[in-house]
Amino acid sequence: MALNHFRRKSAIFAQKFVLKQRALIWILLLLLTAVAVWKLFMNKQQLDTKAELSRLQRAFVPVEVVQPQLETLANHLEADGIFLASKEMFVISETAGRVLETYKNKGEWLQEGEIIAKVDDELLRIELEATQANLAKLRKDRERLNNLIEGEAAPKNKIEDLELGILAAEAKEKGLKKQISNTSIKAPMTGTLGMRFIERGSVIGPGIQIGQMTNLEKLFLMVKVTERDVLNVKKGQLVSVRADVFPDMNIPGKVTNIGLRADNAFTYDVEIEVVNPKGNPLRGGMHAKAKFTFDANRQGYTLPRKVIAGSLQDPKVYVVQGDTMAVLRAITLGSVYGDKIEVSTGVQPSEKVVVTGQLNLVDGARVSVVK
Repeated sequence: MALNHFRRKSAIFAQKFVLKQRALIWILLLLLTAVAVWKLFMNKQQLDTKAELSRLQRAFVPVEVVQPQLETLANHLEADGIFLASKEMFVISETAGRVLETYKNKGEWLQEGEIIAKVDDELLRIELEATQANLAKLRKDRERLNNLIEGEAAPKNKIEDLELGILAAEAKEKGLKKQISNTSIKAPMTGTLGMRFIERGSVIGPGIQIGQMTNLEKLFLMVKVTERDVLNVKKGQLVSVRADVFPDMNIPGKVTNIGLRADNAFTYDVEIEVVNPKGNPLRGGMHAKAKFTFDANRQGYTLPRKVIAGSLQDPKVYVVQGDTMAVLRAITLGSVYGDKIEVSTGVQPSEKVVVTGQLNLVDGARVSVVK
């Protein structure tokens, strides 16, 4: 009986084990089938994409073209820029100690030399009094010694040591007076106290920035011009300036400095000085346009501004080669005249440049020129 029972249990266990194995095999087969189906689907998508690209490459994109035109360019130039303060500096401490009092607040207009804050100078004054007392004693000793020398009661070489001591004491007295003067922190220039970094009770040291002053009576407008235009700009040249916040107000300006080296974009800095209008005061960081007027006109090749594929900072155009292929090419711009641009390099006068249809193009695309 026991033996038969054991045999039945063994047969049932073996049957269950076989069923589990078959189930695992089916799961593996299903997983492998799913992976194969996914791989086939992805391959089909890639083939469809390649086929679509192939059809696009074989297609002809209709475009309109223009050729560079030789024109007499206007004798003026407009350049954008930003206003900067003509005078701006930090107020630097030349002494060390605790701030006893502050006399000026942020936003106040100060004249050069006005006291902004006072630093404790008690120890310096005590040392000055001691130095002055010692100096007075040395001078009396010199007077007595001179009387003795006149009566031939003392040798003349004794006076030399006293003279040297007096000179050293006088130098120390001057130094202490200068240090005491530095404890009165003064405005280094005429202007507005834009920032104040100390309060009563602050402890400062030499070289510490305690404030910042700005004078906006005059402003500098910093603009950038191309290498072609910078040759026409002259130092001292009068310029018409219009601030973006006051577009109807013409502000006279004068060129005060021209950059000697180009930046990474091959443009040159030009500095224009303007007097800040009292009725409509401007501030640093505001945008403006400067209009330069030159003595003579010049000629150059121009294209419509809309031929540019990209931006004015990195200008590129599509040039049609053989009437069937558009090639993307970088160009160098001269001046911008409203809806036209001056092309310095990158396009020959006889070449055709795509003016409409650039959005559908890539480098090397096949095109059909629309007459």
